[in-house]
Amino acid sequence: MPDTTQTPHCCSIIPNTPDPVVLTKNTRRVELHLRRDEDNITTLLAYAGAASLSTPERATAQSPYQNMDQAIGARRAIIQQLLNGDFQLQREGYPIWSLHAQRDIKQMRSLKVHSQVDYRFDPKDVFLDW
Repeated sequence: MPDTTQTPHCCSIIPNTPDPVVLTKNTRRVELHLRRDEDNITTLLAYAGAASLSTPERATAQSPYQNMDQAIGARRAIIQQLLNGDFQLQREGYPIWSLHAQRDIKQMRSLKVHSQVDYRFDPKDVFLDW
């Protein structure tokens, strides 16, 4: 019976750190960034597009992850799927869309601040004064 407790060789190449990850396939590029906010909530940001472009063609975000380990686990699963789809992990590749990640996370934080809910109880909200 095979030992299922060992990590498959293909999974050992996937980074287990919060650093940005770059994958390529022909002329296509994917970057995965993790960003933590002041509440320790982590967001996974993904960018894709032509490797020659300074702006990604597509962007998406997944959140909230309650801790960095959850976000890294989700990112590792995404990377594994991309590797199964013939993408190559670029260990020496540097992220070119980091400024987009910074801008997007800043916009998300701003939206969060402006969308805060006031949950305090005020009796005037319940009793109508007719």
